[in-house]
Amino acid sequence: MIITIDTGTTNTRVSLFQQGTRIDMIKSDVGVRNTSIDGNNRRLVETIASAISQLKEQHQLQDQDIEAILAAGMITSNLGLYEVPHLIAPVALQAFTANICTVVLEEISPLPIHFIPGVKNIDTSNLSSIEGLDIMRGEEVEALAIAALLNIDHDAIIALPGSHSKFVAMDAKQTILGCCTTLAGELNAIITNHTILTNSLQGRYAETLCHDSLLDGYQAAEKYGMGHALFSIRLNEQFGGKSHEQLASFLVGVILHSDIKALSSTPQMHFSESTSIYVGGNGLLCDATAILLSHYLPENQVIQCSEIKDLSAKGSIYVAKQAGIIQ
Repeated sequence: MIITIDTGTTNTRVSLFQQGTRIDMIKSDVGVRNTSIDGNNRRLVETIASAISQLKEQHQLQDQDIEAILAAGMITSNLGLYEVPHLIAPVALQAFTANICTVVLEEISPLPIHFIPGVKNIDTSNLSSIEGLDIMRGEEVEALAIAALLNIDHDAIIALPGSHSKFVAMDAKQTILGCCTTLAGELNAIITNHTILTNSLQGRYAETLCHDSLLDGYQAAEKYGMGHALFSIRLNEQFGGKSHEQLASFLVGVILHSDIKALSSTPQMHFSESTSIYVGGNGLLCDATAILLSHYLPENQVIQCSEIKDLSAKGSIYVAKQAGIIQ
């Protein structure tokens, strides 16, 4: 049995795997945000310790039944359980395996926890400009999971849409070349719930995507810029007779215009017309990203990987196997 811990800004997933298959998971709405608010990581420690204890009890496991506990994500930050320095891109798989930090935290478990480091684009020890700088914790193992499970052996970009969308550039040897972050999901939430557009959007997201409105939103951002494109949502609601699904889909198109601009223009993405793009994850934002990439970057092969579940956990297991921590 293997236990994986995936901690983000707002939640934590502690999962139990047997022979590569997840058999249980405990999810909590506690993340590193709570550490920032509370000024200490006590809630995070208690949440993870409780989840591990529950998994052991529910499945009648003793410590000797657990082959390893693996951790990735914001749990390796200064707001997590144990801070692990970012690796500096380019980062080969061997660098991840060589820099796993193994620590016993008695308040969580008597078993060692193996912390997998995140990645930053450039060395920040003597930084004169943030140009080209970006960071990630957790998305690196998600990208490695997709690369490993799909046997990617060519230059590629892994798109991971979410609250903080990440784009991860990899070469043919699955070396991570760099990353780029946007606030796509957060922008969607803020604009939907906390602006003058909230009434027009009924304070809720689209349940299904309107393909034409999604493209219209992208084109409006391209033609007029984000600010006016966003205000046109209110104009369309007041005078254009558009439905909620059309307006909410238009909003996503406006927001993702800047994501695709970042993916195709940011130097650390090493983007070209021959670069394949893999879209990981599930949900409306992922579907919309795949649709827009396919439509506006027709020379690039776009592959949606929504069928691959538990990306963080499977990526952590992949790295741990390569490191010889698990069989």
